[in-house]
Amino acid sequence: MKWTKEQQLAIDKEGSNLIVSAGAGSGKTAVLSERVIRKLKSGIDIRHILILTFTNEAAGEMKERIRKKMQKEELFEQLSFLDAAYITTFDAYALSLVKKYHYLFNLDANISIIDSSVINLEKKKILDDIVMDLYDKKDKNYLKLIRDFTDRDDDTIKSAILSISNSLDLRYDKREYLLNYVNRYYSDDYIQQIFEEYFNYLKNLTLLIEEDYYALEEFLTPKTNKECYEALSSIFKPRNYYDLNKRKIELPRFQKIDEEAKEIKEDLKKLVAYFNRLTVYSEEELKEQIKSTKEYVLAIIDIILKLDQKIQDYKYQRNAFEFGDIAKMAISLVKNHPNIREEIKNSYQEIMIDEYQDTNDLQEMFIK
Repeated sequence: MKWTKEQQLAIDKEGSNLIVSAGAGSGKTAVLSERVIRKLKSGIDIRHILILTFTNEAAGEMKERIRKKMQKEELFEQLSFLDAAYITTFDAYALSLVKKYHYLFNLDANISIIDSSVINLEKKKILDDIVMDLYDKKDKNYLKLIRDFTDRDDDTIKSAILSISNSLDLRYDKREYLLNYVNRYYSDDYIQQIFEEYFNYLKNLTLLIEEDYYALEEFLTPKTNKECYEALSSIFKPRNYYDLNKRKIELPRFQKIDEEAKEIKEDLKKLVAYFNRLTVYSEEELKEQIKSTKEYVLAIIDIILKLDQKIQDYKYQRNAFEFGDIAKMAISLVKNHPNIREEIKNSYQEIMIDEYQDTNDLQEMFIK
């Protein structure tokens, strides 16, 4: 087939990382396959190219596409190596690495994948046990969490904690993140940063109010205009939060206003009502409200850390893990063992990723 200028560039370009961005059906996979063939013709061994996909089906399709091209180009020696080449999914490749270096994790080589539904059921059982133990010990942080957010039934809290824990599983540094969470997010510096962001948000809100006022001005009677300006001008261009705190704006009645101005008037009234709700508390009260959530956070972190430890023990006892665990182990191999990283790095002339996505932090970290 004839390639477009951009396709040919994607096939031939060397010396830097490349991203090919194109719509469905535009030939991305065909271009990637042609790039493989070009490399094989230049003397690169198919076993020295790592090709990663996101599904087994895509990996199979990619391998067959390359096989046909190799047959057509009569690359028979390389064709004999094709089945030994790494044209596979992220998950399968990570698992192969972990199995190869299993001894570094004190695991048997016959590591298996455990179904997430099984783990979810086990997590619920373990969480029930953890919570019962907290009740028995009369843990003050957990009892405060339950007392303030539930009405006798703690199922909602447990469900939320599981959801938070599962979301954090996407982080490589989950345990360190949790252990450092309170020191980081409840420090005076961070709370001040949050407050400054809040003040900036309010400043933007006052700009919208000011814009609505000046857009409405020409439709107001002199008396109403004067009353409106007097009600609003104190919040225009605020220097600090004190300029906005507890101002409670009361707009005058807008009588006999033109039809074309009614939408602006309604928008102004909504913005002012919203502003009044957001400026009720003083700076000190707002900061104390943030600090007052610390006990809840400590309770949740404590539970997640206990849950993680028990579920990891469960997995290690069975030598069975979820793909997320395997991805973290693979990252650990290349992050903490320079000799292994260099061995893997030097095994490949190029890494190709079909349908690359940067939404999975674990896969992104592994490739980098």
